[in-house]
Amino acid sequence: MGRIIVRSLGPVRGPWREAAEDYLARLRPRLPITWEERSEVHAPPRAGAADEAKVRAKEAERLLRDLPQGAGVWALDAAGKERTSEEFAELLAGWRAGQEATCIVIGGHLGLDPALRASSERLSLSRLTFSHLMVPAILFEQIYRAQTILDGGPYHR
Repeated sequence: MGRIIVRSLGPVRGPWREAAEDYLARLRPRLPITWEERSEVHAPPRAGAADEAKVRAKEAERLLRDLPQGAGVWALDAAGKERTSEEFAELLAGWRAGQEATCIVIGGHLGLDPALRASSERLSLSRLTFSHLMVPAILFEQIYRAQTILDGGPYHR
C-alpha cells in the first residue's frame, strides 16, 4: 500500500493548523499519511524577480529533499487539473494501490519553482489562490472526503 506524504512550507499556526491536525487525526487510522513542514526561505526586503526565483528554487529543494526512491510527486498548483470529489477519490485509490509513496507538495507565498512544476504532476484544489498556510487544512479535508467516498461512508453526501 502506497503512503502519502504532504510537504508544505510553514510553520502553519492557529486555526488552520488545528483544522489540518483534526483531519490528519481522522485520516491516520484509515491510510498511511504524514505531514512534513519545511521551513520557508525568506526573500530579502524589496526582492526583485531574480531574488524571488532564487527563493522558489531553494524552497523546491527543501520540499523534494530526501523523498523515498521512486516516489511520485504531485504539486498543488492553481493551473493544475481540477477534479471532482469522486475523481479525486479515484486518484487517491491509485496512489494507495501504486508506488511506494506519493508526495504532494505545497509551495510558499511566492508559489512553486517552475522546474518543480514542470517535473511533477499538477493538481488544483481550485482556480482561486489560497494562502499557502490554509492549503494543508483544505487538502486534508479533501483527502478525508475522498477516503470516505472510497469507504462508502456518509460524510460526502
